Amino acid sequence: MILFWFIVAAIAILGLQGRIFQKRVLRHMKYERHFTSKTCYSGEQVELVEEMVNAKWLPVPWLRVESQLSTHLHFQKQENFSVSSGKLYQNHKSFFSLAPYTRIKRTHRMTCAKRGWYKLQTVTLTGGDLLGMSHTSKQLPLNSELIVYPKLAEVPIQELPYHSWQGDQSVSRWIINDPFIIAGVRQYQAGDTFKQINWKATAKTGDLQVHQYDFTADRRLMIYLNVDDAEGMWRSVTDFALIERGIEWAAGAAAAVIRQGMEVGFSANMPIIGESVSFHMEPRGGSEHLLGIFEGMAKLEIERTELFHHLLEREARSGYSERDVLIITAYWNDELELHADRLRYNGNAVAIWLLTERAFDNNAVNNMDSPSAGKEVVTA
Repeated sequence: MILFWFIVAAIAILGLQGRIFQKRVLRHMKYERHFTSKTCYSGEQVELVEEMVNAKWLPVPWLRVESQLSTHLHFQKQENFSVSSGKLYQNHKSFFSLAPYTRIKRTHRMTCAKRGWYKLQTVTLTGGDLLGMSHTSKQLPLNSELIVYPKLAEVPIQELPYHSWQGDQSVSRWIINDPFIIAGVRQYQAGDTFKQINWKATAKTGDLQVHQYDFTADRRLMIYLNVDDAEGMWRSVTDFALIERGIEWAAGAAAAVIRQGMEVGFSANMPIIGESVSFHMEPRGGSEHLLGIFEGMAKLEIERTELFHHLLEREARSGYSERDVLIITAYWNDELELHADRLRYNGNAVAIWLLTERAFDNNAVNNMDSPSAGKEVVTA
C-alpha cells in the first residue's frame, strides 16, 4: 500500500512540475542575437553573438535555440551546437541550461563565403521540464543584419581607359583650369583674387605676379556590368559564378581608381534585392562613396532588369562627356559596339573587359589583342 501511494505521489509531482515548467519556463526569458560587425568583405571572418537571460527564480533545465541562416555563412564547430545544411539555408540548433537569474553569452565565429545581404529575422526558443516530458516554444523577432562586400579582384589598372591615368598631365581640351596644378606665374590681371598672388615672384620682379594654373584631364570613371552570361541569354542567368567574378572585377577596378584620387560610378542591368530597376550610381570620389558602391554590389540580385544594349543606349543618349568608361561583359557584338562608339563620339574613352571561363584560372585579367579596330578589349 505504501508503494502504491508513493507511485501516486511521484506521478502527481512529475505532472505538477511538468505543468509548472510548461507554463513558466520561457517567462522572463530574454534573448538577443547580433553580428559584431555590420560589414565585411567576402572571405573574412565575423562573429555572431547570442545572449540570453533567465530573469526569474525558476531554473531552465534545458533550452533549445533554433534559427535559419544562409549556407554562405560557414560556422566553426562548437560544443552544444549543431548545423544541418540545405541548398540555400542551414538550420542552427544551440542547447543551454540556465540556473535562476543567470545570463549566458556565446560567440560563434563564421566565415563569409560569398557577398550578400544577410538578415537575422526570427529565432525559436523551446524549453521544457526536468525530464523532458513537456515543453513549450515561442518565436522572437530579430533585426540584425550583415552586409558582405564582394572580394576585390586584382585588376590591371594600366588597362583602364587612358583618360583616368592622365589626370595629373596638362591637356588643352579642358575649359576650366585646375587650382591644384600650377604651371608658372603671370602678371596680375583684373579679376584675379588675392589668393592667387605669388608673393615670391612679386618680390623678385617688383610687379604684382599671380599663379598660372594649368588645365588637366577629368578624373572620372564609369563602370558598366552586364549580367547576361552569354549572347542571346533568356531571362535567367545560368553561370552565376561568372557574373560573381564580374562583380569582383568591378569592385577591384572601383577601389583602384578611388585609391588614385579619382571619381568612380557603377551601373548594372541588375536590381538591388527587393527592387525592380537597374542599379546605378553616378561617379563621385571618396571612401564613403566607394563603400556605397560596395554595399550596392553586395545587395545585387543576379537577374536581368533590362537588355544591356538598352542600358548603354540610354547612357549614350544622356550626352555626358569627358569620362572614362569601362564595360565588363561576357560577350561582345556589333550592337554593343554601336553604343560604345556613341559613347566615344560624345568624348569618352571606352574599354571592354570580357568575362570568360579562363577568368577563374587567374587572379587578374590579362591583355589581349583587340578583335576589332578602335576597340580596347581585355580578357582572361
